[in-house]
Amino acid sequence: MADGIAIEAGSPASEAAPAKNDGPAPRAERFALIALMLLPGALIVFTGFNAGGYFPATPAIGALVLAQILIVRILQARHPFEGLGALTLVVIAAFALYGALTLASALWSHSTSRALISFDRVWLYLLILVLFGTVRPSMQNLRWLVRGLVLGASIVCVAGLITRVMPDVWHTAPNVANQRLSYPVTYWNALGLLAALGTVLGFHLACTLAERRLVRILAAAVLPLLAATLFFTFSRGAIAAGAVGLVVYVVVARPRGLLSGVLATVPATAALVVVAYRANLLDTVDPTTPAAVSQGHRVALAAVICAAVAAGLRLLFAARLDPRLHSSAGAPWMSRRARTAAIGGAVAAAVVLILALNVPRSVEHSWERFMSGAAPPGAHSDLRQRLTDPSNNGRTDLWRVALHEFEGVPLHGAGAGMYQVLWDQKRPSFAYTVNAHSLYLQTMAELGVPGLALLLIVVGVALVALGARARGPRRSLYGALLAAGVVWALHAGVDWDWEMPVVTLGFFAVAGLALGPRKGSGPGWAPSHNHRLVLGLLCLATVVLPVLVIGSQRRLGDAEHALYASNCAVASSAALSSIGWLDVRPEPYEILGFCDIQRGLPRRGVLAMRQAVRFDPSSWETYYALAIAQASAGIDPRSNAQRALRMNPSEPLTRQAAKALKTSSPTEWVSRAATLRTAALASYDLSIEPS
Repeated sequence: MADGIAIEAGSPASEAAPAKNDGPAPRAERFALIALMLLPGALIVFTGFNAGGYFPATPAIGALVLAQILIVRILQARHPFEGLGALTLVVIAAFALYGALTLASALWSHSTSRALISFDRVWLYLLILVLFGTVRPSMQNLRWLVRGLVLGASIVCVAGLITRVMPDVWHTAPNVANQRLSYPVTYWNALGLLAALGTVLGFHLACTLAERRLVRILAAAVLPLLAATLFFTFSRGAIAAGAVGLVVYVVVARPRGLLSGVLATVPATAALVVVAYRANLLDTVDPTTPAAVSQGHRVALAAVICAAVAAGLRLLFAARLDPRLHSSAGAPWMSRRARTAAIGGAVAAAVVLILALNVPRSVEHSWERFMSGAAPPGAHSDLRQRLTDPSNNGRTDLWRVALHEFEGVPLHGAGAGMYQVLWDQKRPSFAYTVNAHSLYLQTMAELGVPGLALLLIVVGVALVALGARARGPRRSLYGALLAAGVVWALHAGVDWDWEMPVVTLGFFAVAGLALGPRKGSGPGWAPSHNHRLVLGLLCLATVVLPVLVIGSQRRLGDAEHALYASNCAVASSAALSSIGWLDVRPEPYEILGFCDIQRGLPRRGVLAMRQAVRFDPSSWETYYALAIAQASAGIDPRSNAQRALRMNPSEPLTRQAAKALKTSSPTEWVSRAATLRTAALASYDLSIEPS
């Protein structure tokens, strides 16, 4: 058996043969395609070490890179659109309409900045979808894509794991939460989802006989490390979604190397998870005490041993067991009668077990606990307790606010990026959040029925098409892609994965590449030289928005840091530069206003704060800041202070301001404004907090 040539079923030639109309691709073009397939993995690493891609500049940088690569492909590739089949075009068209709706929602939300920042992420995902949609989904391309995704996820997750088990070797910043592993992504649930996605795709690489032996060995070695990373995030949603994904993969893909893959990876992975579970000092608020560091070193040693054992077993089975499994390719594992009897027996045993364990009552209790919205136990002590608790940690309150807004304006929603405003107005408790922790419910609240329909078309068509293609010789590979897609789609329903490109961009790369026409179809439209130039210029025009966002966000970040360092000369200069890049955002004007107040120019501060209100009239923060500026200038601030309070009645800052500025004395306004400004900047509750 030749490494890298064997397939799950059918003829190897049927896997790798190019389309009949295609000649052999030049070596340079093959290398370029491999590099392109590895790009999503590289973007995972880039976004993973930049807060998951949450802040606007990071998606804009990714979009800038993708747009330039698309230009090169249009101008240089022999057949730049050979991957654009009917399904791909449907998904691209639906997602393009979703992006257009995101931008257009600024017309009724009256917040261009929020719509633009929301579109910033959509544009990144759309460019990934389009770029990979132009590439024909050959088995070689798909394999390199999966390898790159697993490699990227492994780099990010292993880096995070090192900071937990060896904090004396790899330190993290003081503002990174310690209790649940979140570095470098900065959000534990996103890191958990990334580990779950890497686990599903890595398990495929370890099990499929279509992969090279070295790839199977390396994938087996990294699986225990991914599982340990997932454990230390204590992300119940990611763990559950990952488990579902593994089941989907086993049921749909049924790889020939499943037995050898399981024997090589499961014992070592389970052993490392048990060791990690027993490391109780690593599950606390401060996992960097001397005792915890010592315990972490033992876990690190166990991780190295388990990875080595998994790799060694995979090497052994690749030499001994895999050839036997491969020789049985094409032969049914059992007769139809035996298979029917086995399925019937398994179902009967499952029913008996469910009744014996009183599962219906347990499910009812768990559902009641989940819908209660209570926080899981161990929030401030031993986090291992939360893994078996079904409570949703307050998500039902977030979802109710989203549903309430949808019921009010189902046709168009409140506008892209407006969920934070809705939550501030209607939240039942003091809990800061920007997202509804559900992609689908937040889309309903912000973009109404049209937005939800377009989103479901994109996600639904991609998943259904992947499932439909998980047959025959492609079953194992497409089954893995389907399983990863299911993991992402499920978890996106209970968290804010959409705002974290590190876990979402891979879905759109897969959707773009995997849905193209199969072998045997023509190379697609071959544009003329003039057509290529026109299309290239159109793509070049798309880099304008990312460049503006990058410039604006970077200068805004400089202004925020300078403001909180009490360096208003630098803060004002950077804020003006940010405005010069993109004059639709309220934050630079807030910074100018606060600095004008500090420099004894409160009336100029009022003018700056009025501009902030103009660009985001739905935000309590802009009216709150305007009230402080007015009070500093001796202008009656009471109406704006009360308006800010109505827009966010649970915010301590608005309650403090409304109470302090209730007086009718201009002298009191001026004296109390200084205290309010200090409290505002010390609270870190404002959007101008340094990132």
